[in-house]
Amino acid sequence: MFEKYCPMCGVEVKKGTEIKRFGKYFCSQDHAQQYVTRRDEEEQRMSEERRRQPRGGSC
Repeated sequence: MFEKYCPMCGVEVKKGTEIKRFGKYFCSQDHAQQYVTRRDEEEQRMSEERRRQPRGGSC
């Protein structure tokens, strides 16, 4: 049985009408785009953090 929920709003996503990005199912193109934007922002934030605190330092 197909049971998936939109990670943005939690609504059940119906088979055949789903939109899939990064292995997740969304209820609308708008929520899929919001997820992509949020993911890109998080990746950029993590990248900046890695540049500020490079590994190999002492504890």
